[in-house]
Amino acid sequence: MAHQFPQIVAYGSAFRFALEAEQACADLAAAADVLSPDDAWHARLEELVCGHDDRVQKLTVIRQEVNEMILEPIHSLDGSAYLGTLDAEPATSWPTVVEQLIKAEEDAARYHQDFVTQCEDVLAASARAFTKTANQDRAAAEQLREALAS
Repeated sequence: MAHQFPQIVAYGSAFRFALEAEQACADLAAAADVLSPDDAWHARLEELVCGHDDRVQKLTVIRQEVNEMILEPIHSLDGSAYLGTLDAEPATSWPTVVEQLIKAEEDAARYHQDFVTQCEDVLAASARAFTKTANQDRAAAEQLREALAS
């Protein structure tokens, strides 16, 4: 489950980082699913994996469109600020793995939102997709937190 998070130096690497973050969350959700204690958690985590897979597909299409443009380098995003959970191996116990997934969702959301903040002027149409992705990641984290508490 090793992910290759690139150093962010341009829009292409910023998109690769976003794709890796979404894939890392999907992988953590799949790992949590293996440890899920019941069918309700299984369904919730399976839906989360599918949601991340959909976002990877959408961001991949946007990335291809952006790659056709000539864009200046990015010096304002440091990927290391979002790592720790996203690039970690999944925990091997329940509910620790879900707590790890919640943190990964929040880190991915924070990255997407920071990317929008830094690049919104250049990527107006793409910014909406990243804002939506950040909101979906935050909502997933909150839903997981609520389900874990109940």
